[in-house]
Amino acid sequence: MTNTTKLKPEKRRYLVRIVLAMALYLGSLFAAEILIEDKGMTGWPAYLLAALPGLAFASIFWIFARLVVEERDEFFRLLYIRQLMVATGLTLTAAAVWGFLETYLPVEHIRAFWWPTIWCFGLGIGAIYNKLTLGTYGECA
Repeated sequence: MTNTTKLKPEKRRYLVRIVLAMALYLGSLFAAEILIEDKGMTGWPAYLLAALPGLAFASIFWIFARLVVEERDEFFRLLYIRQLMVATGLTLTAAAVWGFLETYLPVEHIRAFWWPTIWCFGLGIGAIYNKLTLGTYGECA
């Protein structure tokens, strides 16, 4: 590997954590589909298994926060914070608006697990915002 393609240690840790979290998420989601939906698992094991995909997904917030804390470059830290703010602002606004639409109008209900998914897409929008306003997505070299 050349120096231009080598990841910084904090970015490498971030990627390893994301891969592990997504593996746990997908594995537990697959297990819940089979064991609860198909096989009819009930009781406390079903509750525990049903909660695992959500807990794995929740770790994404901690993982991104760790990236912010571990990042040594202040400019990259600024970029990550801006991404977090854009993602959080968009998600909370969408949730609030949709919540009021559900309260007052006959619109479809959106299951709660979609809001963190929207937040993740918001990180991408935040990266685009960074590129447009500061000239970089936050590429690490």
